Amino acid sequence: MQVMSIVAQQRRFAVDEYYAMAETGILSADERVELLEGVIVPMSPIGVRHAACVMRLSQLLYDGVRRRANVSVQGPLRIDERTELQPDLMLLAWRDDFYATRHPAPADVLLLIEVSDTTVTFDRVEKRRVYARAGISEVWLVNLPEQRVETYADPHRARYRRTHVARSGAALAPGALPDLSLPVSQVLAAAAGRQGS
Repeated sequence: MQVMSIVAQQRRFAVDEYYAMAETGILSADERVELLEGVIVPMSPIGVRHAACVMRLSQLLYDGVRRRANVSVQGPLRIDERTELQPDLMLLAWRDDFYATRHPAPADVLLLIEVSDTTVTFDRVEKRRVYARAGISEVWLVNLPEQRVETYADPHRARYRRTHVARSGAALAPGALPDLSLPVSQVLAAAAGRQGS
């Protein structure tokens, strides 16, 4: 008796198809998903620590950039025709129209920040690889479980050649805005409370 081997083929979607699914109701308006290399990936629920950290960071960035950059909070980033992600925070090249005619692209990103509570490994491995390959110059990973900020710069192919870990007591500044100094203790302060989901 001959046994047939069946290999499952994964259907990968383009960004335009992804939007069409939302418009026709296949994806509901409140469904938290991202498109990663053609695959629709569910996003984790936003826990208390995560939400507080994003709010605190967004306020620090708004106060510090003062019309030198647009601050995007959990907005879309169109990487390519098969990937559109929603980083927690981005500093974008300033546009008076606040990107009213198109979503930001990798070339617009001055700094990208992911706040990670339950998704540290996924953000550090999968998303960081995508960001590096897209040429995003600087990425910060706010690692809530370990109470540290991991920084990645100088993208080359699918990796970053410069990495650094900062903890409370240190300060960080984006390469594109070196005068914008953010104390790590302030970045992490909101995350010291109760664990999110």
